[in-house]
Amino acid sequence: MFDNPQHPDEQPPKDLARLGTSPLNGLVILDTDIAYDPDDFVALAIAARTLPDLAVITADETRGRRAQLARRALDSMGRHDVAVIAGIDLGGEHRFLMDGYLDQPPSQPDDTPGHADDLTNAVDGLVDAVTRLCTTTTGPIFWIGMGPMTNLAVVLSSVPDLAERMVVTQMGGWLDCYRDKTRASHNFHTDPVSAGLALRLIRMPRLVLSDFTNSSTIEVTNDSAMLRRLRSSTAPEWARLLAANFDAWFLRRSGSWMHDPLTLSAALGLPFVTFRPERIRIERDARIYRDPDGRAMQVTCNVDYARFLEWMHAGVSA
Repeated sequence: MFDNPQHPDEQPPKDLARLGTSPLNGLVILDTDIAYDPDDFVALAIAARTLPDLAVITADETRGRRAQLARRALDSMGRHDVAVIAGIDLGGEHRFLMDGYLDQPPSQPDDTPGHADDLTNAVDGLVDAVTRLCTTTTGPIFWIGMGPMTNLAVVLSSVPDLAERMVVTQMGGWLDCYRDKTRASHNFHTDPVSAGLALRLIRMPRLVLSDFTNSSTIEVTNDSAMLRRLRSSTAPEWARLLAANFDAWFLRRSGSWMHDPLTLSAALGLPFVTFRPERIRIERDARIYRDPDGRAMQVTCNVDYARFLEWMHAGVSA
């Protein structure tokens, strides 16, 4: 079911056409838990080399480490203009693999009574930064979610009118196929309350389902040709950083599925991912089900993996 190519006359998503613009000439916010599974870094690299008006927010932040690594990666690609905003810290210490590549040591975990105040300050800082960012354009805001939905839920809870301007493409959720059917997929499971809230606040969210991203067709392994290029002694700094992320990941897993580059391609309206409308019920644990009385969403129904892989490999060619 997953390997059938798209129809050649498939058109870009209707919500992009309705807004009269596209992410290629509008504000794009990449919400990423970079420096764990390297597919986030791959997506960041392609976005930085493709999108003129880009900002990055770090999802599942851990003491500012993701923001620091994202800043280094972007600077190494010459994208000093891209704002990096540290998102909400979810305490996922084990979900960061790149400590040896930070320019300065991260702050130590804070277990003092003032920690609640620190969270309040982080929320206020995130909301202020995103609000200021969104005032730089009067057009739609293309939010690409590649991690837990905490940051989006925080922003929209504080500034709900931004929901009217958001075109949200989120990696996550499953309807039929997942490796553990007792729980939501990773991005929703990590913070199910925020996932449930954000999915209820967004108008017509677009979900790139784990049913389609958990495909061996888009798995990158240690002997992949892409890794040989990234590891080259003549590769630029950003490519060697990306290779280091892959190497750290391979100490844990045998491969990395390219969930987030596929999500990026869908958000850009490229003709690799096809969506269809579904009515979706969201459970308290953030698992989702088809339900005629549920919320209207767009969900993945087909992927042209071969064409996607050609695009992805071209996007990270150093």
